[in-house]
Amino acid sequence: MRTDGTTDGQAATRQTYEDTEVARAFLNTALSHHKLAIRPDLPAFAESLSGKRLIDIGCGPGVHAQQFASLGLEVTAIDYSEAMIQVAKENSAPGNPTFLQLDMREIGNAFGAHSFDGAWIAASLIHVPEPDVSQFLSDLHRILAPNGRARISLKAGPQGPQMVYDDKYGKGIERQFIFWQEDNFAALLREAGFTIRQVETIQAGVTGNAPTTWIIFHAHTNV
Repeated sequence: MRTDGTTDGQAATRQTYEDTEVARAFLNTALSHHKLAIRPDLPAFAESLSGKRLIDIGCGPGVHAQQFASLGLEVTAIDYSEAMIQVAKENSAPGNPTFLQLDMREIGNAFGAHSFDGAWIAASLIHVPEPDVSQFLSDLHRILAPNGRARISLKAGPQGPQMVYDDKYGKGIERQFIFWQEDNFAALLREAGFTIRQVETIQAGVTGNAPTTWIIFHAHTNV
């Protein structure tokens, strides 16, 4: 544990994401994968919301946030990385989305109750230490409106943190991921007041040299 309360793994992950070169590589990779087309699961999620207010939590370089905005949603997009937010702003028209540098663990202080109709949390909660996840989910429930929807994607694997090295963004980077078992995360969602509507398990991409299995939770608030 470091003097600032973070582990070496957390510090290495933050250092990676604060690298502007890495942030731009993330953007270029996302644009290459999407080929400027909107992912088919984004419109479905947008249409499931009872209103237009969306928070994109851990937005990275902002590709999903921009696509949601193009679908007519009012998007607030947050990321703890100043570099990611800078790159997102450079590649987006001003106004919508609104990009904010903010640690997702601070959403309870930053936003009032029922501020959003939906939350898109794509491959970002995987960097939050397990002891902090329960409070995050409680805060998420509070800032979502009645019947607010949340989509959360996690890496599946033996429960706990793992350091992963790769060079798929043009340079060697090291990050800590928190891997989850479905039942463990489902229990935390229910404790926070969510109803789980659907759980998907898919394989897509690689983590280090191994194929990535993703667990995708579709949940809504109980208010």
